[in-house]
Amino acid sequence: MRTMRKTFLPFALPSISEEAIEEVAAVLRSGWVTSGPKVKQFEKEFAEFVGASQAIALNSATAGLHLALEAIGLTDEDAVITSSVTFTASAEVICYFGALPLLTDVDPIHNIMTPKTLLDLINRECSWNGKILTHNATGKKIRALIPVHLAGYTCDMESLIEIADRYNLYVIEDAAHAFPAIHKNRMIGVWGDFTVFSFYATKGITTGEGGMVTTNHSELADRIRLMRLHGINRDSYNRPGWYYEVVEAGFKYNMADIAAAIGIVQLHEANGFWARREEIALRYNLAFSDLVGVKLPLPDEQGRHSWHLYRIEIDPKIAKIGRDSLAEELKERNIGTSLHFIPIFEHPYYKKNYNFNRENFPNACRMYEKALSLPLFAGMTDEDVNDVMSAVKELLG
Repeated sequence: MRTMRKTFLPFALPSISEEAIEEVAAVLRSGWVTSGPKVKQFEKEFAEFVGASQAIALNSATAGLHLALEAIGLTDEDAVITSSVTFTASAEVICYFGALPLLTDVDPIHNIMTPKTLLDLINRECSWNGKILTHNATGKKIRALIPVHLAGYTCDMESLIEIADRYNLYVIEDAAHAFPAIHKNRMIGVWGDFTVFSFYATKGITTGEGGMVTTNHSELADRIRLMRLHGINRDSYNRPGWYYEVVEAGFKYNMADIAAAIGIVQLHEANGFWARREEIALRYNLAFSDLVGVKLPLPDEQGRHSWHLYRIEIDPKIAKIGRDSLAEELKERNIGTSLHFIPIFEHPYYKKNYNFNRENFPNACRMYEKALSLPLFAGMTDEDVNDVMSAVKELLG
């Protein structure tokens, strides 16, 4: 029997409770809708949740990555290493400074940066003089490492930090997919020099648009706070009188209280959202376990997978149909899918401006031919889940 839904099921939707709606209404009634007391509360509660000493709320995770690089003083004489399998923001923020993005390949199982893929890049393209790691072809100084936790599976942070320390690199975690993930009994949010979270509509918790940077470096946190709002040395909230000074040419990256009000409620609901996503993911794994030519995502053996995405890989040489055909057939059945991600080196901008050699990224290339994200979000009903399982089994079984 062909599974056919009456309504379209997206691969992700936010879960907004009545409590969150009421909190937003209260902010609107208060008259203080931009950065104010709710942002302060959200920052405090988020820092406590992950165990960080500092949390800075922003209008996007992209802004967080940008300001973390700005805080370490990145320039056009520098380079930064990140993963080849990520959203463009992880690489584009490096380009903002005229710095050079360097890409690692990923492992074939979880499609993340590993100590091996990082060292492969360093050994192939870089030189170490005992103090500075330099990119051979350009002479640029490598300043930082941006590992990306993909789909909710966490990178091996202990090993990556050990390598970063060896080469005097800052570690800026892209944790857009990793809330509320745990790595080796510690929350993601306390490992690197900075951790950057996303609260976009499809993420583990949402503020509509928004992000958060956590860090234990108080001086660098102060720099981010300064630069998120035009380089003004005093917040408008609780500012004593009208006087302020612009001490740097900053940016307009502040979060509004309207967004923070949603975030506070979502934070209180985060573990419940995670539990539902895990339940769905484990049901998928059980239902799809006998499909031929289909690689399923694994739980995180080093901690807690956030289950932000449910990514499968379809081997076109073995499976009944290939990835693209599966996506089209599911769309015909009113079931949405997505791809996470087109490798950075495949995009026209990066092809035009950087000399990436595809032969250096065999695992990323293979992933790109096979990966597909199926619907996974806390608001899915059991009927939604059953529809996805039935359709996928019909098409691949």
